[in-house]
Amino acid sequence: MAGLKLAWVCLLLLCALGVRGVSVNAQDKNAQPGFENLQVLKDITPDQLLPAMQFMSASLGVECEFCHVRDAFDKDDKQSKQTARRMIQMMSALNADQFHGERAVTCYTCHRGSAKPVSIPMVDSTAPYVSEARSVAGPAAEGRNDLPSATHVLEKYIKAVGGAAAIQNVSSRVESGTVTFGVGPVFPIEIFSKSPYRQAIIVHMPAGDSFTVLDTQKGWLRSVAGPASDMSQADIEGAMLDADLQFPINLKKNFQDLRVMRSEELNDRDTILMFAANSSGPPLELYFDRQTGLLLRQLRFGASPLGLNPTQIDYGDYKSFDGVQVPRHLIIIRPNRTLDIHLLQVSQNIPVDEAKFARPQAGVPMKEPNTAPVLKNQDANPVQKKTRALPNGISLLQVRAAQ
Repeated sequence: MAGLKLAWVCLLLLCALGVRGVSVNAQDKNAQPGFENLQVLKDITPDQLLPAMQFMSASLGVECEFCHVRDAFDKDDKQSKQTARRMIQMMSALNADQFHGERAVTCYTCHRGSAKPVSIPMVDSTAPYVSEARSVAGPAAEGRNDLPSATHVLEKYIKAVGGAAAIQNVSSRVESGTVTFGVGPVFPIEIFSKSPYRQAIIVHMPAGDSFTVLDTQKGWLRSVAGPASDMSQADIEGAMLDADLQFPINLKKNFQDLRVMRSEELNDRDTILMFAANSSGPPLELYFDRQTGLLLRQLRFGASPLGLNPTQIDYGDYKSFDGVQVPRHLIIIRPNRTLDIHLLQVSQNIPVDEAKFARPQAGVPMKEPNTAPVLKNQDANPVQKKTRALPNGISLLQVRAAQ
């Protein structure tokens, strides 16, 4: 996709039910990690445990220590951990007995971002994601003459970006700029992208560098203070979208179910909302500028055993580089997490060293911490949404950007 599409916003520390020092390759489903005292969720693969923890964290608006003892995740000292186990069992039973095994009830169904479920209906509410309401949202677009077809929207998007030939000609992209984690200081960021499906994101912090790297179908992360760890399969799926330099022309190939849902106003712009789905993973919701045809927002979902983890990415400040429109301003939002990225330099079709994507060997130290100064906030527009800053020692997650 044009420019950096950082998927997952940040990696929660391994707040799993009794996980210590686990590093499991996303493709190795039979690996036996060091789980301790894992009493519920026994049937999921090691790769699915962290996304499940992320989903519970977002659904309740809490962090790891709400249930876990710091540095001793296997202990059962906290009542909230016992309650969480019972709630998972209750939710599983409801879905099995009342909804034919479909995942209709999740943590968020009742909690809605609060540790204590609200029992009184709210006066104000927001509409559900199209992905949840698609069974009833589809017919709304039928018979409407003012909505374009999905084919027309895609063709206009490809033309707006620069045309199929120009997009296909992009083999690499190197970007640099600044990033803020919601509020707080501004840090330098570098993004190296190379076809096919390779991307390295490096954030330079005073204490050292944070890495988020995708190398085709495998990925790894490294925080400022920690060792390299594997990216989960759910995050890899999102990262592959981010690293696709031919995203506009690959949309139709990668998502067989493309439907225009409705027109919607987004940041004072008239947009067309298109639903994109395939048989192998969660769907996308794409918002295209009705006038220019450019992509203004992507909303996607990472799968977990308990529900879908949403990531929203807003694109702006497009500029042409080698005949291809690249967004230079990106805002990536997950529950309780926001990244604001301003790209200052963009170069395309230049050599990118393969070493940028190579995972460091265990026990081999990486280069010395970067000493780049922290930039001043005036160099970037702070996000108005109230969020918590990303602490040192937590790696970016190819929001995944950060879905």
